[in-house]
Amino acid sequence: MTNTDLLSYVGAITGVIGAVTGISGAIMGYLSYRKAGAIKSLELRLELMKIGVEVFQKADDLGALLARAKRSRDAVAAATGMYKSGAREKWIQQFAADEESLTAINESVDALNIDYSQSTLQQLEKAIGELHAFRVVVNGISARYTASISEDDRSREVLRDQTRARVNS
Repeated sequence: MTNTDLLSYVGAITGVIGAVTGISGAIMGYLSYRKAGAIKSLELRLELMKIGVEVFQKADDLGALLARAKRSRDAVAAATGMYKSGAREKWIQQFAADEESLTAINESVDALNIDYSQSTLQQLEKAIGELHAFRVVVNGISARYTASISEDDRSREVLRDQTRARVNS
């Protein structure tokens, strides 16, 4: 066996090894790609469930917050003689609009409460986007009425201070 023959055998063997390595690398890459897609889908479903639970809970709690804010606003308005004022009427209009928004959100969120186990990544992303939009609206309404109750509490403090000042004078 000459050096040339040996060299051609070594070249053929390394070529075969390279081809096998390339094919196995391609197979492993494909399997990893599929696994990454499955993991991404799982992460999106988990994110969707977390956002969904948060929105459902916040929307459920919002009904009680709205009722408390209305009672608070009515009590302060009555105490300050502003029950028939334009400011209160504007607040009541906003309150009615927010109640309608909450009703629409509850109906829309119920429509999103389906099994996403067979959904594509695009469907999952769309559902997450919709739930995020609902979360923004619910958080905005919640913040508005939490601030309203805080404002009413400050008004009550002022009324108490005025009453104490009158009694002590």
